[in-house]
Amino acid sequence: MAASLLKEWPHRLRDLWLSPAFERFASGWPAGLLLVVLCLAVYLPGLATIPAVDRDESRFAQASRQMFESVALPEAQRDTRPFEIHESPDGTSSVTVGLHAGGLAVPAVGERPRLNKPPLIYWLQAASSALFTQGDPLRDAIWMYRVPSLLAAILAVLATWRIGASMSDPRVGLLAAAFLAVCPVVAWESHQARADHALLATTTLTMWCLWELFKRRTTPRDQRSRSLRWTGPLALATALALGILAKGPITPLIAGLTLIALCLLSRNWRWTGTLKLWLTVLVCAALVAPWVWAVGERVGHQRYLAIVLDETLGRSAGAKEGHWGPPGYHTVLSAVLFWPGSLLTLAAVTEACRRAIRLRESSATGLRRSLSLPARMRARSPETDAPLFLLCWLLPAWLVFELVSTKLPHYTLPLYPALALLTALTLHRLIREGLMPDESRKLRGGILIWSAIGLAVCLAPPIALLAHGLTTPTAIAGAAVAIAAGLVLVTGAALLAFRARPLAAHALAIGAWTIALACTLGLALPRASDLWTTRALVARLDLYAADWRAQPIGAVRYHEDSLVFASRGRLARLPDHAGPAWLDANPSAVLIAPADLDIPGAHRLTADPIRGLNYAAGRTESLHLWTNTPPQTRVGDPNANVGGE
Repeated sequence: MAASLLKEWPHRLRDLWLSPAFERFASGWPAGLLLVVLCLAVYLPGLATIPAVDRDESRFAQASRQMFESVALPEAQRDTRPFEIHESPDGTSSVTVGLHAGGLAVPAVGERPRLNKPPLIYWLQAASSALFTQGDPLRDAIWMYRVPSLLAAILAVLATWRIGASMSDPRVGLLAAAFLAVCPVVAWESHQARADHALLATTTLTMWCLWELFKRRTTPRDQRSRSLRWTGPLALATALALGILAKGPITPLIAGLTLIALCLLSRNWRWTGTLKLWLTVLVCAALVAPWVWAVGERVGHQRYLAIVLDETLGRSAGAKEGHWGPPGYHTVLSAVLFWPGSLLTLAAVTEACRRAIRLRESSATGLRRSLSLPARMRARSPETDAPLFLLCWLLPAWLVFELVSTKLPHYTLPLYPALALLTALTLHRLIREGLMPDESRKLRGGILIWSAIGLAVCLAPPIALLAHGLTTPTAIAGAAVAIAAGLVLVTGAALLAFRARPLAAHALAIGAWTIALACTLGLALPRASDLWTTRALVARLDLYAADWRAQPIGAVRYHEDSLVFASRGRLARLPDHAGPAWLDANPSAVLIAPADLDIPGAHRLTADPIRGLNYAAGRTESLHLWTNTPPQTRVGDPNANVGGE
């Protein structure tokens, strides 16, 4: 009986998928609830237990904390030193500010203003922390600053589901939303207190609004709802303005390129009148301009303009902070970052191009056929709206991201909903029509690559963590379960894909990745003691200097932002030669210094150095704690395992 069920379940799954009852299910709130449960299964494990990650997450969280403190701390405890401009001999200048002088307008990490990102994510994170701490900043924790990313990811997943339902079929939307929910780049960013998921959510909402307006372009004017004539453009303008506040020009860039491409390929510009672009300009100005003016008044309008230009044009012209990649970087990486949805992505994009843009046939052959391509392109006829819209959303912006010099894996994240929807459209067709023999042969090479990527994605993280300080039974068991689930379920998914059972193959792959991710992030990663150097430092500081949070704290060479977050922004980052003088000037302070650096006249608190991997800098750290006034008593064992349970 069990063997028969195992053999028949892919067929039964396909029959269930194609049934009218499941179509009704996919269009209603139960499907939305199912997607939320899937998201929580992927995003919650590790959310509260993974320490603050270097470097961007710690910077975002600390800037949000300082905003929160600027309105929540008693006035006597606030550091409101004014903005100061420091001119260097080489002609450059820098700005310093009190920890809380920026208020809700100017984000700052420690004494350094952080103006390269707009404020929406800081406001959301500060509000989240205020909610969970009931207004007491001293009770905050890193997970509170991650909650907005989790909620933004869920919002983007639900919006993708509704876009798919509006475009084609609610089952397409459900499948696309599931692909987006579990793909590695979305899953990891959901555990990070950063701006990327705020950008993903606002961009997806913007494109949903744009799609609804594009879809209604063929409806006669007298048949359009009067209320929708204004609510649609207003929703588009609001989502676009929030996108600007989330991450600057990215949302307008994607929406603008999509709009231009749609007009060119559909050969129809008149429908843009329904967008009421003047309303978009007014709403964006009303929501964005006050913050821009407030920042300019504090740090100088020219200085802020220079920062904005450096973050936009500067990242395009040259690789910022060493983040360079060749053209094709994002395309190759998407096979990993979009797994398990990436099996049919290339075929989906190719099919969408064929369906959306039919070129006029030519009787010419060879060179003459190639030379006639421009004329045939001018005579092309768009066939369907959905593939055309998704291609216009995906390809122009993707090309821009491939051409800019600065590249990071998450830069193309706002385009992943389009990628998921295109893939889901193709997969749904294959489920409905059956996988043709010629299609099956073409996919064999892709299935092998897809399976290898799946095994690497599921197995590599837990195996790597086993080599970096997993000593507790819980952590080892989590890594073992992740490895076992990856091996068994990904292998099963590959066999089903070879047997032309794409729906069952993707179901197993999603299950494999969900289990592996939950075990890796929830059980193994938080307990990998070698990775969390700052957590080890904090634990040792608590042992030797219980009041260190009320004293000055300095660091030589180890300047990571997770330590800034742990010290609540009070860390003094010192050059190698400045340690002794700084300790003399701050008698009650604690200094963190490399083990190879001696501090004459100071007392070393640690008998053995604190060792750990600095993954942000790519080196191993060996650190000691120093003070001018050794503690009277020691609390606990200095050699205790601070990374375990």
